[in-house]
Amino acid sequence: MTRERASAVAAWVSAAAGVALLAAAFLLELSGISARGELWTAAGAGGAFLLSLAILPAAGAHRFAVRARLLTAVGVSALIAVAALWQGSVKPDPSVLLLLIPVALLFATAGLALREASVEGRRSRLHQIRSRLDGAEAERRRWARELHDDTLQELAAAHVLLAAAAAAPDPAARSAGIADAREIVGRQIQSLRRLIAQMRPLALDALGLAAALEDLARHAHDRDGVEVEAEVEGLARLPAATETAVYRIVQEALTNALRHARAARIRIETGALGEGLRVVVRDDGAGPPPEGFTAGHGLRGMRERAELLGAALHVGPAALGGTQVTLDLPAQAM
Repeated sequence: MTRERASAVAAWVSAAAGVALLAAAFLLELSGISARGELWTAAGAGGAFLLSLAILPAAGAHRFAVRARLLTAVGVSALIAVAALWQGSVKPDPSVLLLLIPVALLFATAGLALREASVEGRRSRLHQIRSRLDGAEAERRRWARELHDDTLQELAAAHVLLAAAAAAPDPAARSAGIADAREIVGRQIQSLRRLIAQMRPLALDALGLAAALEDLARHAHDRDGVEVEAEVEGLARLPAATETAVYRIVQEALTNALRHARAARIRIETGALGEGLRVVVRDDGAGPPPEGFTAGHGLRGMRERAELLGAALHVGPAALGGTQVTLDLPAQAM
């Protein structure tokens, strides 16, 4: 378990303890049994919420909203504690009410945090939309370049060959020209099939993620001559959005291993991780650079897809050399 994940678990445990103590304080307030017990229970709830606030990881898609809720819970706990202190006084002292000032400040801070959470959420959604549009535009440019540089020029060459064959008086020359044109058209049919598979693999919709990953490994082997293994047996069907995101992450990891790491052997494997799923892409290539991977190599898109799934993505050196990409999907993504 990573330090960040351990901090998140500890923060949620502390928050859960705070909720339990706050509920007990509410019951004591309603029953009026023990003002002293209510005071200490509410103070304990506030302390638990503050501890959760202190150890909550700085990163996270909903960090602002979570902090705002924790601050609100601290304010409620403080309000109950002040009420218990007032009720427990032998002779109620009006100066106790001055404690409501920091309570009011806590609620004001929580309100500002909620506003910031709303702004951050809107900013995050805009960033995700922009990233998706940028990614789609980059894919369109790549397809246009491949169609122009490869398919269009080859078809133009086939057109020239067919025109020359039609004008050739010699039957042998005519047959040779037609044969050459057919070879070019056959190559471009395969190229277009590969491009269509990259745009949206048919196996992903028809047969699921396991078949699509096996097909991806087979195409990579046939195209690049690199040994690519896919150990994905027993992988059940997942929600369509999850399968698409996992497939694109694996596809990008495989592309990086082939283009940048100069790998000779790549392995794709899946396995259970509690009630979730772990997906690993491991290669024997050059490994991560000394300064680590930058936002290039498609890493930003991989991280954004993982974040949308609520999954953890780790890219680093493999145990026996090369690079390992590990995607841990939680149960709720399945």
